[in-house]
Amino acid sequence: MGRMHCDQGDRPVPEGETGVVKGLHSVNPFARLSLRQIRPAFGAGRRGFRFHQFSLGRTERKKTMHRHHQRFASLFSRVAVGVLLFTQTGCAHAVSEVEFNDASPTHVEKADPDRFPSVEIINVFEPEGESNVRSSFRIADGSALIGTEETGDVFKSTDSGITWRKTTDGGDQWGIQDIREFIRGQDGNIYGTTSEPALILQSVDEGESWQVRTKAQASRTVGIAQLEDGAILAGLRRSENNKTSIVRSADYFETVDWIPVSDHEPRQNVTCFQPLDGSSVLAGVGYEASGKIYKSEDSGRTWRQTGEFEDARDVMAFYREDDEIYVLTSGIATLFVSADEGESWRKAHQFWPKGFIGSTAEFQWKGRSLRVIPGTDQTQEAPRHVVLISDDLGKTWFEWVELKIDADAVKGGGASNLAVIDKDTIIVGVGNHAVQGRCFTLRFK
Repeated sequence: MGRMHCDQGDRPVPEGETGVVKGLHSVNPFARLSLRQIRPAFGAGRRGFRFHQFSLGRTERKKTMHRHHQRFASLFSRVAVGVLLFTQTGCAHAVSEVEFNDASPTHVEKADPDRFPSVEIINVFEPEGESNVRSSFRIADGSALIGTEETGDVFKSTDSGITWRKTTDGGDQWGIQDIREFIRGQDGNIYGTTSEPALILQSVDEGESWQVRTKAQASRTVGIAQLEDGAILAGLRRSENNKTSIVRSADYFETVDWIPVSDHEPRQNVTCFQPLDGSSVLAGVGYEASGKIYKSEDSGRTWRQTGEFEDARDVMAFYREDDEIYVLTSGIATLFVSADEGESWRKAHQFWPKGFIGSTAEFQWKGRSLRVIPGTDQTQEAPRHVVLISDDLGKTWFEWVELKIDADAVKGGGASNLAVIDKDTIIVGVGNHAVQGRCFTLRFK
């Protein structure tokens, strides 16, 4: 994300909007105004506006809003943007050159059926009235949870994603909008984060029921992770202290500390965490400004910035392969890698010049470790939702399966999360505001 100069002064340039990025032109001829931008201006509530009508289930309320499209002539077909990394000393270092080419987007090869397992979509679950399947989580072999966006419901499957049963209606119980993420605590219980209000939920019965552990002073709790020392960190969005912040608890939210990650940057999401050894941890920060990496070496009490990805809309997830740590960024659909525990970063792989990649998971097949990532190619006017796959520690990636329904592409939204829930089964959450949320169940041989 860059900045755009306008009559009102500098403002962040949202994904998909044309602007000038630190003196370089970043052009998208198909710029659109997203519902994320429209909703605050109109004051829409958690059941908000819709671009098309579908039943909102319990309330049966239908609201629509038509997006206005404006196309700009392409100013440049190729733009080289130097992605900068800021070290602890504050010096700027070139990390990599991200090349944008709307005319010929980055190509992702199809997965070779002789190299990778064959896969098929065996079920598509559409939770009524929910615009997004926001989170997915493996409980045990064949058992899983998903969390939805719109009325914050939790669904559970015990037959490897063939059928789903609602266990909790978060809208009715707490007025929440969505379930952002789940983790399993060291105490054996499951914890979840939510939006509007920003809660930490706990289930002691494998997702059958939930109770509130704490409410944060923010619009949303986002990423959540537990460190080796037992401390649980939860990232915040729009923290009421007007700083990029987290909450931290060392006693399962009996007591909570409210901790700024940065005192001087714009107030942003803390989207994800990567626990390191001992009390060290990385945090991915994004949305409402460029994507950034922060590091703490005292169990989340203090933080320093170790990386910045100028054109990334958000930092979505981390994963470790041997001695290297990878981070997934959205907007530019790019993986960055660190070989020094998050102190410095370089570009590892870009899938598309414009696109979205979500979470990641690993599974075993024929004695080999395979890694998968859900993604959305946004280089065309009609986005394509796919699952990407790698068998060489993330060095090369291939398109494994496109998420379709009855051979038709799923329109709108993004493929943002997945979970391996059985030895041969993966679930993928798709959606985002303007579409019907879906959970795809994939089975591979």
